[in-house]
Amino acid sequence: MIVFKYRDFGVSTSFLLNRYNISSSSFYYNTRLFFVVKRTRKSYFKGHSYTADGKKVSDDYIKQLLVDLLSIDDPLNPEFFYKTLGSKKLAAIFRHKYNIIINHKKIHRLRKELNLIRNYRHHPKHPKRRPKNHDITRPNQYWESDIKFIPTKYDGYIAILTIIDSFDRAVVGVYIGNSIKAKDFISTLRKAINFRGATPDNLIIRTDNGPQFKAKITAAFMDELNIIHEFGYKNNPNSQAYIESFHSSVQREFVESIEFEHIDDVYNYYISYIYFYNNLRPHGSLNYFTPDFVFNLFSNQDIDSNLDEIKSIKFNDFIVCVKK
Repeated sequence: MIVFKYRDFGVSTSFLLNRYNISSSSFYYNTRLFFVVKRTRKSYFKGHSYTADGKKVSDDYIKQLLVDLLSIDDPLNPEFFYKTLGSKKLAAIFRHKYNIIINHKKIHRLRKELNLIRNYRHHPKHPKRRPKNHDITRPNQYWESDIKFIPTKYDGYIAILTIIDSFDRAVVGVYIGNSIKAKDFISTLRKAINFRGATPDNLIIRTDNGPQFKAKITAAFMDELNIIHEFGYKNNPNSQAYIESFHSSVQREFVESIEFEHIDDVYNYYISYIYFYNNLRPHGSLNYFTPDFVFNLFSNQDIDSNLDEIKSIKFNDFIVCVKK
């Protein structure tokens, strides 16, 4: 090219491009150099992880732990519901239960290799309508309650009334029966207050507009104990976001994992699930701690108390099942 010929004699490249009406972009594009560099691709997978104290743990050992953790088939065992959790919560389980520091992406890859991934269900989007929130600073300050119906093969739909604490996300009261009336809600709330040691004067409870909650007997009970009773907005589940979120977890992790034939099945398996939810299941909004851990943290109780003692208290003191 003539530009190279005269440029070798010291003539400016820009002068030559202007002199011969050559576009600078075309010149530099057509005369660019190509380099092909061969790189040896390193493996992204190290084949091991580490414990919190620096010990190396092989992937084969982690896979075996995953198989043991996710292969429990008895719903009466609270650890049965580990298989319903996602990889982020399982990574938290490995940190808390096995002291192994592992990324949730690696957990997902290992589960995929072991064919232990659940099918993802796409949920329709809903409009974002946010009600005014309370400033919650401690447990036993703001509770929410609602009713969910679970189908059985022979006993029809079974109603479950659940009360949760919105601060630590713990289930504080449950009633299971063929139907739920105002007196059932009152008795369950009274048991929950005694069980948690809550002060009714400082308690706010929000429900929907169901007849059990709007009954005169319910209003009289609330007035008697000076409990502030709020009602959520109609057709707006976000006004009871905590209990609706809990029911979403119940549907995904409990209802879709078990087939129920009678009300006794719902009762026995739900007891197991509630223990799992309160004591074993990491909660994303609690920085992947359990509700029971957070409650004990704020109530200055011994968080390493005997699990059998916790189980007997939590199973028998606030869960009621009535056949009608």
